[in-house]
Amino acid sequence: MVRLWGDTPETEELAKKNLEKQLEKILLEKGKINIQEIFEKYWNNHNLLNHYLQIYLMIDQLADEGKIIIDEDKNISLAKVTFLDYDEIKEVTIWDLEHKKEDIKKKKEIIERYQTINFYV
Repeated sequence: MVRLWGDTPETEELAKKNLEKQLEKILLEKGKINIQEIFEKYWNNHNLLNHYLQIYLMIDQLADEGKIIIDEDKNISLAKVTFLDYDEIKEVTIWDLEHKKEDIKKKKEIIERYQTINFYV
């Protein structure tokens, strides 16, 4: 079976993360974008079928994960969550929550590594 995203699982994960970061950046800049604009922005008129397929599958996957919203006109926008924080209402994107989760995970790993160090030896 041919891999669409890369030759190995590691390159597949890197390609997915790269596309996701680029899409997040575009959506943060523009707010809403059409699928055709994404194709042009990503590949600069380098129109290979597998590139279109990669981008389409990534967009479909991100919509399934709830990170983006696709309307009936095929416009894409960021999915946002509203919650009550102390005495104010905040609206954040799902990606903001994902980034905070990753940051907490990294800090937790650092703390766990420092706890294993024996300073008295």
